[in-house]
Amino acid sequence: MDKRVAKTQAKAEKALFQLMQQQNFSELSITDIANQAGISRMAFYRNYQSKEDILNKFIQKEYTRFIAEITAHQLHGLNQLLEVYLNYFKIHPEVLSAIVNASIEGFALTKQNDYLLDFFKTRFKQQAPSPLAIAYYSGAIFASLLYWRQTNYQHSAAEMAAYLAEKIKNDLQQTKEF
Repeated sequence: MDKRVAKTQAKAEKALFQLMQQQNFSELSITDIANQAGISRMAFYRNYQSKEDILNKFIQKEYTRFIAEITAHQLHGLNQLLEVYLNYFKIHPEVLSAIVNASIEGFALTKQNDYLLDFFKTRFKQQAPSPLAIAYYSGAIFASLLYWRQTNYQHSAAEMAAYLAEKIKNDLQQTKEF
């Protein structure tokens, strides 16, 4: 990727998340994002089709980074995977704040469901829970993430991950999903 393109995309992503900290995503315009980023609308449209496109590309980059970290550390246990995931949000609280402040929790949850389903299908082919189970547990993880934010990250990521992993494992064993 050209350095100029990468720089423009980084500016646009940063601008979007700064604006999402302040206002609802549906109220944001391309002009708002371009002005905040210090780029032209033309530069915006050379890189993105819409404001949703920025969001999708950002989330895809973060998911790719998450998978790379899991692969690099050879993590396989649910507890470890959840801890890495939760730590991301603790280290980057602005991402979750932007999601909440911009009222795109539904969008974020849908993306999380998609990525978890893909993750289990590619990593745990023989043991992958059903798509319905993935959606159920994804919702529980996301709700716990929002609760954790509301309580100002009162518990450690390790504590949260252990709690969620235990609940999910127990439930999957009872339903013979896992």
